[in-house]
Amino acid sequence: MNVRRLAEAIAGAGHSIDLVTYGVGADVALPPGVRVVRAGGLPFVRRVPIGPSLLKIVLDARVLVRAASLLREDAGRYDAIQGFEEGAWLARALSRLFGVPFVYDMDSDIETQLGESRGFRWLLPLARRIDHAAVREALAVLTVCATLSERVRRLAPGKPVFQIEDAPNVTEFADHEVARAEIVCRWRLPAGPLIVYTGNLEPYQGVELLVRAAPLVGAQRPDALFLIVGGENGQVASLREVATAIGASERVMLLGARPESEMAAFLAAADVLVSPRSLGTNTPLKLYAYLLSGRPVVATDRPVHTQLLSGEEAALAPPTPAGLAAAILAVLGDPQGAARIARNAARLVKERYSAAAFADKARSFAASIESLLAAERR
Repeated sequence: MNVRRLAEAIAGAGHSIDLVTYGVGADVALPPGVRVVRAGGLPFVRRVPIGPSLLKIVLDARVLVRAASLLREDAGRYDAIQGFEEGAWLARALSRLFGVPFVYDMDSDIETQLGESRGFRWLLPLARRIDHAAVREALAVLTVCATLSERVRRLAPGKPVFQIEDAPNVTEFADHEVARAEIVCRWRLPAGPLIVYTGNLEPYQGVELLVRAAPLVGAQRPDALFLIVGGENGQVASLREVATAIGASERVMLLGARPESEMAAFLAAADVLVSPRSLGTNTPLKLYAYLLSGRPVVATDRPVHTQLLSGEEAALAPPTPAGLAAAILAVLGDPQGAARIARNAARLVKERYSAAAFADKARSFAASIESLLAAERR
């Protein structure tokens, strides 16, 4: 979603883009200036899992080959190469081969990701060397949050850094009571406050902490229901086992993955939205929609959240079951305070992180890259 929005904004400023990507996924409507170039699919591969994987290494290799073929055909056609995430490593290699400057688009800290990944931690020393070199050699670095910008400045003092925070991926919300009635009817939910989480169920999201908070909340609010939307079947089954083991199976409802078109209704229906993120450094994309929804938000007091918001826009909680439970109960017990932080949160997003603000920053970024390229040619 971030890449699509960025491509739309840059193309809207009059630039042409060849977007080289995996051979899986659905085509989407993009401006005439954006051409999607797929690197070719693999038999029986229909989707790409979140996080590091051997499949991604294979698919990245195919992207590298496809991008190299474009540059080989006409390197003079391209002013710069922009590499997203580990794609910056590919961009660095292509830059060296064809002499085209590259931009590192850093949406997360790859070092941290690998360090938190059990299966790929062995790659960390090599990845660290490659990633640090990519930061130092890039023409500029584009980040999505303050912690990533500071990382770049530590690794390469003086490197041009452009920070463009995400914008909400959901912007239109139904009335709370209307949305609540729709969700309650569709999923046959009991009466009582809805505590809602939407998003993937990767370990760094901290959703297990939220599940373990359910019985603590239920001890004081036995009518409260935790609604968790998202995740793969295996992840859903694992969390369901946790809920059963702690006696919260009737209090926690896991719906699994749902279409993006349904997210607005889930957010609007919530009495409390929770972002229990326990690991990582980059602000989660869903947080912007949470804050814009007009519903009170509980978020862990980690830099992923606090670099964006304060206690004036959300109820901040320690990343523990007890901490989340206390914050949720505080929000449920203070409707006026909950309404106040929800208003503040929506105002923050509208003023600083709207789609219009994103587009303005993206156009400014594109103009700055033009200037850097012109200076390099001189």
